[in-house]
Amino acid sequence: MPTMDASDNDLVVEIFGTLNLRFKHLNPSVYYEVGWDESFCLVSCMHKHATPLEATRCGMTKPAGRFVFAVEGGKLRALGPDEDDVVNRFRFKRATSA
Repeated sequence: MPTMDASDNDLVVEIFGTLNLRFKHLNPSVYYEVGWDESFCLVSCMHKHATPLEATRCGMTKPAGRFVFAVEGGKLRALGPDEDDVVNRFRFKRATSA
């Protein structure tokens, strides 16, 4: 099995860095998390969910009062109307099927 030396490692780092820049659009700056209140503290799942629906599913195992929020460019923001609609439709569907 071939071994890697320091110059090979530098080449791998350069390739991955170039790929990250080239395909930056595939790594969006928006992700979603689930938050809830626990002992008077706000906490979150700390997962970077790609969609509000994925975050909502993650939140199904969390305590009551959970909510989904977006993180865009490293800053928290409330869900927009379309995002909020996805979350509410999923919750309504789950509530009526139970």
